[in-house]
Amino acid sequence: MEVDLGHSSEKNHHLTSYSEALELLFGLQKFVTLNDDTITLENSRGRVLSGEVKALIDNPPADVSSMDGYAVNSSDERLNGILRVIDVSAAGNPARAQVSAGSAVRIFTGAKLPEGANSVIIQEEVTSIKKSEISINNPEKILPNENVRKKGTDFIEGTSIKPGKIITPKEIMLFAAMGHDKLLVKQKPLISIISIGDELTKPGNPHKKNQIFSSNAYGIASLLNKLSCNPVIFPIARDNMESIKRNLDKASQNSDIIVTTGGASVGAYDLVKSAAKELGLHLCFEKVNIRPGKPTFAGYLRNVPLIGLPGNPVSSYVCAQLFLLPLVMKIIGCKVDYPIISSAKLKSKMNSNGFRKHFVRANMRNDGGIRIVSPKNRQDSSLIKTLQESNCLIIRPSNDNIKDVDDLVDIIELI
Repeated sequence: MEVDLGHSSEKNHHLTSYSEALELLFGLQKFVTLNDDTITLENSRGRVLSGEVKALIDNPPADVSSMDGYAVNSSDERLNGILRVIDVSAAGNPARAQVSAGSAVRIFTGAKLPEGANSVIIQEEVTSIKKSEISINNPEKILPNENVRKKGTDFIEGTSIKPGKIITPKEIMLFAAMGHDKLLVKQKPLISIISIGDELTKPGNPHKKNQIFSSNAYGIASLLNKLSCNPVIFPIARDNMESIKRNLDKASQNSDIIVTTGGASVGAYDLVKSAAKELGLHLCFEKVNIRPGKPTFAGYLRNVPLIGLPGNPVSSYVCAQLFLLPLVMKIIGCKVDYPIISSAKLKSKMNSNGFRKHFVRANMRNDGGIRIVSPKNRQDSSLIKTLQESNCLIIRPSNDNIKDVDDLVDIIELI
């Protein structure tokens, strides 16, 4: 199946390239200073680590058994005879007796190896003779350190996790094992989201003729919630200067970043840049050479970074991933360069691309270890359902050639 994505004849050289727009955007991080917070371990998921975490102990803290069985010394010449079971070692309750010639200690998984022992025979390889006496089925096969987890195999005291990690349940488990119940994390930036448009109404409100439910802010806020942010959805601004300026004025007084959606094109009702300029907006760029998302702009208003996203739902969501998330990651100190670009093989032929860099909605799947990506047939920027059905974006460079089936293409996985 051939997918027609259109071929733009547009040659507007006043558009900022995506890479240049990102660099200009990153310059805005200087306006945001976030403090550090100390929080409990159980409340740290999703936050960004801002202090180094060092292990307080070795893990395991001693040589321990990895199986249920019997602790012996592999060099004991009496292993081929009857062994006396002289003690029991359980996790948290180590044996007191020392293993010597002709003896063994019953041991359980996670228990400390007793003095004198250097190997564990699993219980299935042992025959019980009578109470406290055993014989080993294959004594000649016993080797040192068999079924033994050596001290510090996982990590040693002082092992360090550096700042900049987004804390996941895996990190929480590690930090707990290292002995920490509190962590130093980066404060959440407060990000105000302003939707603009007379046609918009809040979800849950009675639906009137010629209105649509406002969705952009909810998608963007959900993205930000995944990234240790505090998003605030403002009341919908109407298509007039007073309403837009009122929301921008309030947002500029109590925000680390302002995001607008809608009112960023060139129509008669696209007033957001004009309103922001009247309040003192300094622009970094006004339009970007991408599809979707050409009207995206950015600057700073009263030393608060402002990103203006398009009003079409798909454009706003895609551009939030392409512009807003990279800036946020820089600001919160996350040591990840976003967006993360990988590659996959095309399942469908794609026509040549136009002048604008195109981020094509698509689905990627793993087929026997090979990543296969299928572009969606419909790429209109108003199609929210198509976005919901997509899990990645295919990156088409400006003036890209025709792509055939099995060609490798770059992709960004959608959050």
